[in-house]
Amino acid sequence: MNRSKIALLVLLLACFLIRLLFALRIPATEFFYPDGYDYSRVAVGIAQGQGFYPPEMKPMNLYRAPLYPYLLAGVYKTAGIENLSAVRVLQCFLAVLTGLLIFGICRLWSLTAAGWIALAIFTLHPFFIYYCAGISPESLYLLLCLLSYFLLFKLFKTQQLRYAFPAGISLGLAALTKGTILLIAPAAALTLSLCMKKTRTKSLCAIGILAASSFLTISPLTCWIHRRWNEFGLMLDGAGINFWIANSDSGYRLLRAKTSEEFQGIQKHIYLEEIPAMNPAIEQLGPKARNAYYNRMGWHYVRQYPDRSLWMGFQRLKIFWKPWVHPLAYRPREVLLSAAATLPLFFFGFWGLFLRLKSREPDAIFTAAAFLILSVMVGFLYNTEIRYRIPLIDSLLTVYAGIALAHLLRWDAKTQRTSKSVL
Repeated sequence: MNRSKIALLVLLLACFLIRLLFALRIPATEFFYPDGYDYSRVAVGIAQGQGFYPPEMKPMNLYRAPLYPYLLAGVYKTAGIENLSAVRVLQCFLAVLTGLLIFGICRLWSLTAAGWIALAIFTLHPFFIYYCAGISPESLYLLLCLLSYFLLFKLFKTQQLRYAFPAGISLGLAALTKGTILLIAPAAALTLSLCMKKTRTKSLCAIGILAASSFLTISPLTCWIHRRWNEFGLMLDGAGINFWIANSDSGYRLLRAKTSEEFQGIQKHIYLEEIPAMNPAIEQLGPKARNAYYNRMGWHYVRQYPDRSLWMGFQRLKIFWKPWVHPLAYRPREVLLSAAATLPLFFFGFWGLFLRLKSREPDAIFTAAAFLILSVMVGFLYNTEIRYRIPLIDSLLTVYAGIALAHLLRWDAKTQRTSKSVL
């Protein structure tokens, strides 16, 4: 085994052990996120043979996508019901695969030194470590997002249609974890139309295969929704309720909160009083009808207070792009730690993206378009949380930060001439 492979194994082992040591410090019964209990409740039903969302289960919000609960159910059937420690160990393994994909993306572009740097950033960055401890879909979602990016970049680079099908499958699997990933599909279609401009038919075929394979992967859930509620809903997601929260009087007060006590008090009011008060009106509705109900409530507020809604949109966009956690929701130490870790990531990440854009690389065109779409759709319109941005955007910034630092140190110029593939 050559030194490059040994170095890669050492970095991946460090990636696993750092996360494992952090995750095992969390109490075995701690879900870490409020959402974690909901995901686990669905998973317990699956593990006990009741199926996904049995009729007697009436969750407060019906928008938990199925892939992560099924993963949890597999762990519960193997290691014991609600064995959260086993879930965290598995999520540490998923992080290793994610790190390998980050390295692989850089190797795809013959940027080996950038790959080492990007993998080191991913290994040490607090946000990526933090998510391995939560009973939440972020670890699985992050892996599937990076797999989607890797296959899309492979398609852009080679322009071979055989990569369109697995890229679509990976997009569909990611959407079955969190539907937000589908927002990058227009960016992928735009990039394919540009990088295959000399063969228009081929680009249209690639876009068609990508869309068809994505829908094929999602279609079992779509069929299940239709059978159960007799409505056509592509997937389960929280778009409606997040749009309403973002565009409501309580959302406005939340953005104007001055103290952490006021901020947390408004959050509790939304989730413990306002949403339960709406439940009787929507309890029997399917997911599409529920989303429509919340969307109507949100748009009613936007039409009633257009100036206030525009101000709220820009405030949410600022929160979405802030490289540190919300100071009213977290302690000062956590805010400073997140800023210290993420400000350099943003600086070098956007620098690396600019370098790729200057060279008119397809991956950079896709990334810039995806960032723009995600900013408008997620950051401006919807209830903004930093964990909505990290899997989709920060993961790519890690790759581009590696490129920028390798460029600054002039490492990849030498690496491209002398290195051999280690994948």
